[in-house]
Amino acid sequence: MNIAKRMRRLTPRKLFWNSVHYAVLTFASILVVAPLLIAFISSFKTPLEMLRGEKTDLPDNWNNLQNYADFLEGQPVGIAFYNTMFVILVSLFIVTMVGTMAAYVIDRFRFPGRRLILLLYVIVMAVPAITTQVSLYQVMLSLNLVNSKWALIVLYSGADIVSLYIFIVFLGSISREIDESARIEGASYFQIYWKIILPLMTPAISTVVILRTIHMYNDFILPYLYTPRADQSTVSMLLFKASGMMSSSTEAILMAGIVIVIAPTLIAFFVLQRQIVSGMMRGAVKG
Repeated sequence: MNIAKRMRRLTPRKLFWNSVHYAVLTFASILVVAPLLIAFISSFKTPLEMLRGEKTDLPDNWNNLQNYADFLEGQPVGIAFYNTMFVILVSLFIVTMVGTMAAYVIDRFRFPGRRLILLLYVIVMAVPAITTQVSLYQVMLSLNLVNSKWALIVLYSGADIVSLYIFIVFLGSISREIDESARIEGASYFQIYWKIILPLMTPAISTVVILRTIHMYNDFILPYLYTPRADQSTVSMLLFKASGMMSSSTEAILMAGIVIVIAPTLIAFFVLQRQIVSGMMRGAVKG
């Protein structure tokens, strides 16, 4: 009955624009999925198949795992994943703690210079990040952090203005009466933050964790500038260095490496897709 009513409401104009929307979404999905699918298919091919056939041709043997074995044996995959996870976990901890504390102070307290601080945050957000790389590199060099993953941690967590803005906007939706009631009960400002504000900001924290994890895992510019050494490389640098050493006859090995790097994010998404979508939706609605 409901389907029949919906069909009657569809005018030719609505039907046309719905078809256009679905066509655009389908085309965009193909553009996103096609490179991943080609990499997956190519990772099972032999060097001869890669040279003779088309990229979209299916491999003769789907049980051919030699490319994966060669990549794992020839590249420091374990070190790259360790460095990446270390940088992500430490950066997320700093972003969460410092960001929520700063947002709590800025939103809940009125002090001289507060508006100036907010204005500076907006100005920093408007400045393209690529224009500050020269000065940032000089600062990291003076701190002796170049060729160290701690440079990535400092930059990912210390200059994360967008996450701080998300925390400030979300905190503005939490009633101040909660703070006042806790103060009447004798709670200190830190106790209010730790026991009340921080748990209530879970949706915003989930949103920031998701966005920052995706950004840090996929980032190439900062690892390229600050962690060129093999023992400090992240997964993005791992693929970059592997691509420089690969030839046309070993392209399938590189494709296997791409699948290895992409696999953790895909597994995490399928396992945590409900939490990811729920966290981002709640953060967007509250913001």
